Amino acid sequence: MELYSKEFKEKIERYKNKYGKICIQICSKDRATEVCLLLESLRNQTYNHFDIYILDSGSQVPLDKFYFFNYIVNHLKLAGHNVKLFRDNIATGVSMSRQTLVDEAMKAGNTYSIYARIDDDSICDKRFLEKSLDGIDAGFDLCGAVVPMYANPDIRIRETKFVEPIINESRLNNKGELICNFDDAGTLFTEEKIIPTMHFRSTCIYKKELHNKGINYKTRLSRNGFREENLFSYAAIIAGFKLCIHTGCINYHLATPSGGERDTMNLVTHNQQIFDDTVKRMYNDHGNFLKKYLDKLGIKEKEYNKEELNKSTNLITR
Repeated sequence: MELYSKEFKEKIERYKNKYGKICIQICSKDRATEVCLLLESLRNQTYNHFDIYILDSGSQVPLDKFYFFNYIVNHLKLAGHNVKLFRDNIATGVSMSRQTLVDEAMKAGNTYSIYARIDDDSICDKRFLEKSLDGIDAGFDLCGAVVPMYANPDIRIRETKFVEPIINESRLNNKGELICNFDDAGTLFTEEKIIPTMHFRSTCIYKKELHNKGINYKTRLSRNGFREENLFSYAAIIAGFKLCIHTGCINYHLATPSGGERDTMNLVTHNQQIFDDTVKRMYNDHGNFLKKYLDKLGIKEKEYNKEELNKSTNLITR
């Protein structure tokens, strides 16, 4: 659909009437510059019907002490966006911070039916929100983006035929252990498609109904929130929700140093153990929920062998 055509304008108006304001939620620690870049990208969205909730989680210098941050926030407010800034004096970690913003947004009652979670070290393509809503409008309850590196994002591009019929596939064995957990959404794609997924990559929009059904962030995770996207997605799948990724919905990853947790705390083994234990508990309680999800979508499992899994057959290098 051509940008700013009659059909485009009619679609945006229909989305505003159908979905209303999106509640965008951003957690941050010591990333004032990155947050400003993100907010500036949100100012230019084709779907501009949104409010923003920001949690400053233990930054050494509070966000509201930065002139440029206040400058952009004031411009957002003048444009009709409600921007709320919250602060924890002590960092609580990624998952707990996200849950704090969810809890605050839920206090707004029926003001929002759609939530968005966006990483603080990212920049949204101007059609990010619009195309995310395309996924919701196609019948999915959560729509994730592709998240290529901001530096040279088109160096490696995927063809959708190599990831279809399901993108970001995970697979469990008969003990509840993950035998594969693909991460296909870190590059651009050759064409725009809405593809079912088992988990999103860092950024997505979703229906508030997920939280109404008890889908929340796992606060048991360590402070860097290792694999929290997977666990949130799996919980949604178990509850009967449908997830997708729109390959034309782009959220560029700046890949700047993490806000003090991931790079300085050597918790890789600990994080993996928590993740594996949580997935196994899900399996014990609900059976092979990922296979059941495929059956619900009418998708057959692909046949893989070890050699194929070790090949980057789905990448085009330019």
